[in-house]
Amino acid sequence: LATFLAVLASTGLADDVNCAAETSCKLCINGTLSGKCAWCDADSKCLPYNPITDIKTLEGCSTNKFYASNCVLDHNIVIIAVGIAVGLVALAAAAITIWCCCCKGRKARKKKLADADAEYQARMDQISAKHDTLREERQAKNDAIRQKYGLQKSSPYERFN
Repeated sequence: LATFLAVLASTGLADDVNCAAETSCKLCINGTLSGKCAWCDADSKCLPYNPITDIKTLEGCSTNKFYASNCVLDHNIVIIAVGIAVGLVALAAAAITIWCCCCKGRKARKKKLADADAEYQARMDQISAKHDTLREERQAKNDAIRQKYGLQKSSPYERFN
């Protein structure tokens, strides 16, 4: 990328254009030389502009106040606004990513745990019901054996002899 930018800067995008013929900001920026010329407000003249090398200052302009993309906001304000916009977009993307990974993940984990708990409880209820059934069957067999040999208790608290 650095090599590409160096090649672009060395080719001189704005060196071979005649921007001096333009007499107003609107004609300088929005004319046929759009993107190759910038308007210096202090000197009221149109100067060649290379967007790669002329980011902070414009050669030939006595002040740093020049217009490159529009005649309303000077170039420094546009650079700051673009930087802020990119920062806000990056911040929003980071916030959305964190929210999706953490908050939605937390809800999914809670649902997964709740499903696992429900499955565990259902299994425990099934095992308990099976044990109750087996206990009743065992009790019925024991009662049948006691009746067969005449060992029936008249009271559950009575001792066998």
